[in-house]
Amino acid sequence: MVKETFRLAHKYNKPIFAVISNMDIAMERRDFFQELDYFVCNQLESGILFVKDMNDYTPDQLLAELPGLAKAAGIKNLIVTMGAQGAVYYSEDGESGIAPAHKVNVIDTTGAGDAFFSGITVGRTYGKTLKESCEIGARLSASVICTTENVCPRFRPEEFGITLN
Repeated sequence: MVKETFRLAHKYNKPIFAVISNMDIAMERRDFFQELDYFVCNQLESGILFVKDMNDYTPDQLLAELPGLAKAAGIKNLIVTMGAQGAVYYSEDGESGIAPAHKVNVIDTTGAGDAFFSGITVGRTYGKTLKESCEIGARLSASVICTTENVCPRFRPEEFGITLN
């Protein structure tokens, strides 16, 4: 099924976004990473992926290593979330940086990663830069973790600078 998804995405020139919920399975199919256009993972998962303990890395330390690690793995665009430290992103076209997390009163982090991933996909789908997409993801993630509802409140596209045709 995954191979068929990749085939169709390539056929219709559609980007492939991925977030992995089980790194053990992902590690068995490392070849899939080269098919992805965007891969989002957390700091712990990035350590598993690159077989390197990066749990104590600061965003600056991770940013310094991310381009080399992503290139070696054949990952075109890589975003690593770091909880309260924000996210670090790298793109093969040279865009890289740190997207700070929003300071909120954290109640429950359930759904934070999914909300962040949604921000990345929405931003890139509507032509935002990777930096802008990470900022959208950070905002959506912040909106989820400060409530027990674990769902994003309804935002209007204009609030993210997105114009719908």
